[in-house]
Amino acid sequence: MRVNEIIELFQSKGVKATPQRISMYEALLSLKHPSAEAVLERVRSILPTVTVATVYNTLDCFAKAGVIERVLTVDNKMYFDTNLSRHYHLYSEETHEIRDFYDDELSELIRTFIQNRKIPGFELKDVKVQLIGNIENY
Repeated sequence: MRVNEIIELFQSKGVKATPQRISMYEALLSLKHPSAEAVLERVRSILPTVTVATVYNTLDCFAKAGVIERVLTVDNKMYFDTNLSRHYHLYSEETHEIRDFYDDELSELIRTFIQNRKIPGFELKDVKVQLIGNIENY
């Protein structure tokens, strides 16, 4: 993604495009499901004076604006995802790696299942699924 595309994304979500925020989003794109610590390390290689607070506050700003999504794993660690398309996550308990998994059939199955249950007072807005296991390198 080019800088002008990042700026357009930020504008569409109401996020001010500063050099620090652009660098942070570029780091998120390059790292694939990074933790805040990994983002900090990557951004500091470009902007050495960026603070821990700035990284956490910016990630929170991005998540609230819908620029990224938070991914909480079973070991209670927070990661971040720039992929906003409908997908699920494969999470490796051994390596803590997260991979994207796409399956429209699973999406429809879950939506239909919940609709058929007619849960009183509940309206389904989104489905987040994390499949937990071990990922073999291939």
